[in-house]
Amino acid sequence: MIFHVMRHELRLIFREPRFWIPFLIPPVILVASQGIAVGRYGGQIMEGLEGYMALLLGCLMAPMGAPLAADSFAGERERNSLELLQLSPVKPAAVFWGKLLAVLPFSLVFSLLAILVYWFSHPMMGGATVVASFLGSASVCFLVTTFTLLISLNAKSVRSATQSSLFLVVPMLLAVQFFYQEFLGAMLIPVVTLAVSLAICGIATMVGVKKFVSM
Repeated sequence: MIFHVMRHELRLIFREPRFWIPFLIPPVILVASQGIAVGRYGGQIMEGLEGYMALLLGCLMAPMGAPLAADSFAGERERNSLELLQLSPVKPAAVFWGKLLAVLPFSLVFSLLAILVYWFSHPMMGGATVVASFLGSASVCFLVTTFTLLISLNAKSVRSATQSSLFLVVPMLLAVQFFYQEFLGAMLIPVVTLAVSLAICGIATMVGVKKFVSM
C-alpha cells in the first residue's frame, strides 16, 4: 500500500510541469555567478573552494523539495480531501510513508546530479570530496523533507507550510558556510551526520504518523 500511495503522489506531481523550475534555477544561478567571478578575477579565486561549492550546490537542492512536501497534507486540506484520506482503508503509516517516498527522491536525485555535473566541470576535485558532499546534501534532504511533512500536517495552507520550512533551511545553509572545511576534512563526519539525520527522520516520521492518526 505504501508504493500504491507513492505512485498516486507521483502522478499528481508530474501533472504539474512547473515543479521542475525550482530545481533548475539555483544551480544555474550559482554556476553563472561562479563563471562571472572567474571571468572577472581569474581562476585562482576558486582554488581550494571546489569542495565547498559542490557541498553548497547539493544542499541547495534540499529546500527545492519543500513545496512538494508542503503540499502532501496541507494541499489535501486545501482541497478538502484530507478527511477522505483519513477514512480510506489505507493505514495511516502507509499514507505517510508513501507521501515521503514520493517526494524525497526529487531532492536526492537533483542533489546528486548537481554535484556530479560540478565534478565533471572541475575534475581536480577528489572522489572523497564528491562522496562527502553528497552525503551532506542527502542529510539535508532527509531532514528538510521529513520536517516539512510534519509542518504540512499542521499547516492550514501550502504557502504557510512552505514558508515555515525556510526556518529549517537557513540554519543548515549557515552550517555549510561555517563548517564545510571540518565536514569535508574527514569522511567519518559525513557518514555520522547521515546516520544521525536518518535516526532523527525515523523519530520524526513516527511522530508524524501518530499525529496523522489522531487528527
